[in-house]
Amino acid sequence: MNISHKTTEENSRNANRSLGMGEPWKTETAHILSLGPVDHSFVVHDVLLEVPNSRLSIATDCRKLWVLPEKEAFHVVILHDTLALFELEEACRFIRRQWPHTRILVVRRGEGFLDDALYDDRVIPTESPEVLLATIERLIGERHERRFGNAEA
Repeated sequence: MNISHKTTEENSRNANRSLGMGEPWKTETAHILSLGPVDHSFVVHDVLLEVPNSRLSIATDCRKLWVLPEKEAFHVVILHDTLALFELEEACRFIRRQWPHTRILVVRRGEGFLDDALYDDRVIPTESPEVLLATIERLIGERHERRFGNAEA
């Protein structure tokens, strides 16, 4: 290996560390699924512009969730407050079976609407984009740890 190649690699590693990209999950593509109306998904899209290597898929209703390929790997599924309670519960149970490592974020008001084991976190619909971004990033990191353990961290 020549000296310039070695220096470039070291600079790249240092730059990644300084940008907070030392975590392995920040270098892979984070696939996010937004389940709800398209206008709600635009908010998620705008927030994901801040997440490096992210990809957004949109399912406008629960029926579309069931036709997604099982091999599809979602890091986070965001369920919006427009879903009826029975749809929300059904969707959470399906996601837990279909993609066991996927984290579930519910955007909804109120307490005690679902069994806590069915979802990983909740934000209220009027929450600031910064809070939504921080929650998504934390859930992506948790998904990586849950799937691969702390060996890479």
